[in-house]
Amino acid sequence: VAIALTLLILPLMEGVREAADKGLDAFGYLGENLSALLSFVLSFVIIARFWRSHHRLFSRLEREPPGLFWLNMCWLLWVVFLPVATAMTGAMPTDRPQLVVYIGTMLLAALSLTAMELIARRHPETWVEGSEVSDDSVVASWTFVLLLVVTLVVALAWPEVGYWALLVLAASRPVKAALERLTGRG
Repeated sequence: VAIALTLLILPLMEGVREAADKGLDAFGYLGENLSALLSFVLSFVIIARFWRSHHRLFSRLEREPPGLFWLNMCWLLWVVFLPVATAMTGAMPTDRPQLVVYIGTMLLAALSLTAMELIARRHPETWVEGSEVSDDSVVASWTFVLLLVVTLVVALAWPEVGYWALLVLAASRPVKAALERLTGRG
């Protein structure tokens, strides 16, 4: 995951050389690469969130439940692919396929992590003593998946909105609280 975070910066490093060859100063570089810089920051934050959730899940487990390894590899596949999707967002005009690749990659990573949460939740014998994979963590995972689905639908229905649709993710806490109230957990 740390390598995936590091790979996010590579397209920006190439842009520095190109800007220097064009005779641009720092402001010129930043202006020409604004969308790539924003994509970098957004993807960095998203991967960091995935990593934190992953770490929290695995810190609660003493042993590996059946099926967890392969789901973890699926999750890692999507996290490692996210720098490619990010590079596309900074280098190409935004279109529906690009939105599907970028947001869809996040969605697949979130679904993989949610599936890991569900498997771990069903196997309390693998939990660290005094720890648990709580309903709260499962609801948080499903909330993120739901918001990514909404984000993808908004981005595809109104492509002019583009990546601004990702602002839907800011509603994570209120949506999670609403889901907890609906399910009687809040």
